[in-house]
Amino acid sequence: MSTIGVERYGALVIAWTLLGYFGQADFGIGRAVAQRIASSRNSPPDQIASVVWSGIVSMLILGGLGALFALVASGYYFGEVMKVEPGLRQELMRSLWALALCSPVVTLTGVLSGALIGMERFKYTSWSFLVSNLGLQILPLVAAATISKDLQWLVAASLIGRALGLVMMGTMVWRQFLAGQAVRPSWAEMRRLANFGAWIMVSALIGPLMIYSDRFIIGAIYGAFAVAVYTIPYQVAYRTLVLPQSVVGVLFPRFAALDDDEALVRCRQFTVFVGQLFAPFIIGLICLAEPLLTLWLGSHLDPRSVEIAKIILLGVWFMALANVPLALLQARGNPQFTAMLSISELPFYLGILFILGNAFGLAGIAWAFTLRSAADAVILAWRARAVDRWLLGHVAPTAALVLLSVLASDLAPGWFAAMALAAILVAACLAHLLHTISRMPHDVRLQFERLPLVRSVLGRMSERRAVDRSA
Repeated sequence: MSTIGVERYGALVIAWTLLGYFGQADFGIGRAVAQRIASSRNSPPDQIASVVWSGIVSMLILGGLGALFALVASGYYFGEVMKVEPGLRQELMRSLWALALCSPVVTLTGVLSGALIGMERFKYTSWSFLVSNLGLQILPLVAAATISKDLQWLVAASLIGRALGLVMMGTMVWRQFLAGQAVRPSWAEMRRLANFGAWIMVSALIGPLMIYSDRFIIGAIYGAFAVAVYTIPYQVAYRTLVLPQSVVGVLFPRFAALDDDEALVRCRQFTVFVGQLFAPFIIGLICLAEPLLTLWLGSHLDPRSVEIAKIILLGVWFMALANVPLALLQARGNPQFTAMLSISELPFYLGILFILGNAFGLAGIAWAFTLRSAADAVILAWRARAVDRWLLGHVAPTAALVLLSVLASDLAPGWFAAMALAAILVAACLAHLLHTISRMPHDVRLQFERLPLVRSVLGRMSERRAVDRSA
């Protein structure tokens, strides 16, 4: 941020937000390809290749339309709505071509990753997304230091970063599915993907709009500087979702392949496990938010960012919980509910953003995000029929510990006090997690006993029980 300035960074964040929004609006084809391949993975290779080619062709057509829409929408927002100095406005307008090209690059990457996820080739997708995300963050800094700080160059560098991930993903998909197979997209397959993806598309359009709308509202009301103050802690908090999303990415094809009853049992178990595994990271970051942000930003730190970070981290934990029943509903062929939920939530969420934002400033907007995330977790778990006494009994203590970290962190300023509070709460979380795992079915325990810490502690618990029985 110090390299390009706070206001330019805020404008770049808005550009990245548009990139991410239109990139996720892949008309549901990526998730449809994953579900189709996961549910028919024993089909002949030529049939699977036809599914992949059908998804690619669909996205080439729809991606062009998305690029045109991205060009028009971003041109209107940057030219008419966003509060920014005239020089930066001109830079943003010159970067529109790169923003438009980012849309098909990101959407095509989504389709290719869907094919790999459907066959559970998670290692390949992880490496590609790692390269893509690093390129998105690092290449603009390289461009600013070596070429120009003009936003046109920074957005173009972001495009190159995304393109590197696309090339990696395309190479892997070619080797896994398409090498030696005829280029045979099927109109019938394209219609099948579109029918499944239609409701996913609604979620892909509305869901990111709710995620990103806070920044657009901040930019329109408070300006680019406030966007940077809010987005810096938001980005840190949101990046932590990589851990639970990697678990959910594995679960999606499994949910599609299992029968209804077994899929529901796994949904309950992994909702609890995702919440308990993720909570120590969230609690540690909440307790250490002030010293870590101070260490990172120094004199550039706005005090409001610390409070925003704590509130957003709480909301991100609820988002992690919601991802498991969301994956179950979509994998079992019921994306309609998630889409209708997004549609019905949008006007209420926008209203809460304005009300809490006007009443409490940037912190109010952060609380609106967290309240919506908590509501999503409850509603999706209820619709998936995952809510029962066992789930509530295991999720509620973890939720209480995460909320306690938000409330108590203000009483523990400085490194020593913050680390002491984090250690106490994290220890309580881990103890609750190990207690839960020790009473799980054997096949589920095996998945967690691969973790060295879990294996070591469970082994000691078993030894103690054996000694108690012998005594």
